[in-house]
Amino acid sequence: MKYITALTLPFALALAQPVFAASYITGGHIDIPAFGHDTIGGFEPHIHNEGGPDGAIIDGVRVEGESEYEPNELIVRVDPSSTVTLGTTTYYWLPETETAAASNGVPFVGIGLEELSSADWTGVLSLTLVSFNGPGQFRLWQEGGLGGEVDFIDTENGLDTFTLAAGTHTHFNWGFTELGVYELEFQISGTHVADGLQSGAAIFTYAVPEPSTALLAFGGLLLSFRRRR
Repeated sequence: MKYITALTLPFALALAQPVFAASYITGGHIDIPAFGHDTIGGFEPHIHNEGGPDGAIIDGVRVEGESEYEPNELIVRVDPSSTVTLGTTTYYWLPETETAAASNGVPFVGIGLEELSSADWTGVLSLTLVSFNGPGQFRLWQEGGLGGEVDFIDTENGLDTFTLAAGTHTHFNWGFTELGVYELEFQISGTHVADGLQSGAAIFTYAVPEPSTALLAFGGLLLSFRRRR
C-alpha cells in the first residue's frame, strides 16, 4: 500500500493546480498589458517585466532580468485572500501601490506605455476593454485625492474606455467580483505622426483561484495513491 511521502507531496500538489499552458505571475512588479510599436506591425501588445529586485515572480521564481512575454504566456494570479470592499461590493484585489500589493501577496500590476515616445503621437492614446470573459465583474480604478474612487473601467456600469499618454507607466486598483478566470481584451489606439491612425489588441488573463480547489484535488490524489498496491 503506497502513501504520499514528503518527496511525492510537492509533485502531487503541482498536479492539483489548474492546468494552463501559461505560467503564473504571483508577485513582484509586472506590466500587463504593455504596448510597443513599430512601423511594420503597428502596436505590439505584450507583457513587460522590468526586472531588478522587485521583478516579477513567475512560477515561484523572481525574474530579475528585464524580460518580455507574449500575452498568452503568463497569467496573473490574484490570491483570494486579497480583498477590498467598496460600498456593498467586495473585490478580489490587485492594489495600485507596491506596498499594499506586497502586503496582500499579489503582483503589483501596471499598464506600460514607456516604449511609446510621446513625440511619435498626436494627442493621447485610448485604451479600451473591447471584450470581457469572466465569472463576475471587473473594475479598474484609482484612489481619489480627497478619498473615494476614480473609475476607468467598470464592466457592471458599461465604462470601458479611458486615455493615457505615450511614454507613461501607470498603476491602478484591479478588482474582480467572483472567483475564476478572467480574459480581458485590451485595445490601444491613437494617431501616429507618420503612420496615421493605429490600433492593436490582445487578450490578457487574470485568475482568482478557489481556495479549496487545490485541497480537494489533493484529497482525490491521496485517495488514488492509497488505492494503489
